[in-house]
Amino acid sequence: MARKKKPEKHANHERWLVSYADFITLLFAVFVTLYAMSQTDKKKVDQVAASYRSAFGISAGQGTSSTNILNSSDIMPLPSLDIVPAPPSKTKKIQEDGDENKEALESGKKPQINSGQFQDIKKSIKISLKSLQLVGDIVVEESSRGLAIRLEEEVFFESGSATIKQEALPLIGKIAGAISSFSNQQIRIEGHTDSTPVATARYKSNWELSLDRSANVMRVFLANYDFSPLNISIAGYGQYRPIASNDTEAGRKRNRRVDIVLLEGRSDKPLL
Repeated sequence: MARKKKPEKHANHERWLVSYADFITLLFAVFVTLYAMSQTDKKKVDQVAASYRSAFGISAGQGTSSTNILNSSDIMPLPSLDIVPAPPSKTKKIQEDGDENKEALESGKKPQINSGQFQDIKKSIKISLKSLQLVGDIVVEESSRGLAIRLEEEVFFESGSATIKQEALPLIGKIAGAISSFSNQQIRIEGHTDSTPVATARYKSNWELSLDRSANVMRVFLANYDFSPLNISIAGYGQYRPIASNDTEAGRKRNRRVDIVLLEGRSDKPLL
């Protein structure tokens, strides 16, 4: 006997309604959420606005809307800045020199001398030493280095000796007094000899003799007058920088000398 076939189930064409219902439910939830987010607490907004106004010093009566925390009238404009042009370099240099001289006077130091005043210094020293030049004790000459005050050996030293004669000390004092007002200038004391070899047990060369003579003059300047060791230097050139021929007695006499050179330039520049 044949088996009975089960009847086929009819297809359900309404299953899409389930999905559609879920979609509508979700869409409704989205719109409800958006609507809830669009609603603000007006009372809290007013409280926040009042707090900002109080912090910035704005009265409650200002402004027509609660959402305007700051009004344009409450914002102060920035002040304009006046740009002052820098002074010319020449004016700045004059001002710097004036400040340096003022500081020097307040600290008890002598002001620095600039190159423009050096010609006046030369004239002043020449006038101060004019009487000594007339009797031939010293010679004042200008050179590319500065102002040179020349002391001849015959007046200031014995032959072959670096000891200053006692009678020559007042002359060195007059020289020191004449240039003491400008002691902030660099001063170099230079010893020179002729080409005749030195014949003493103390000195083995003219270099040593010339250097010792310049050192003794320096000691007189530092011990008795207002000169700073920072501004004085010494040099011994021996017979190697003559100003006359060593072939004659007159020339050799001129070469045996000590030059006190007032160098042109400021004392804070190193000597080269």
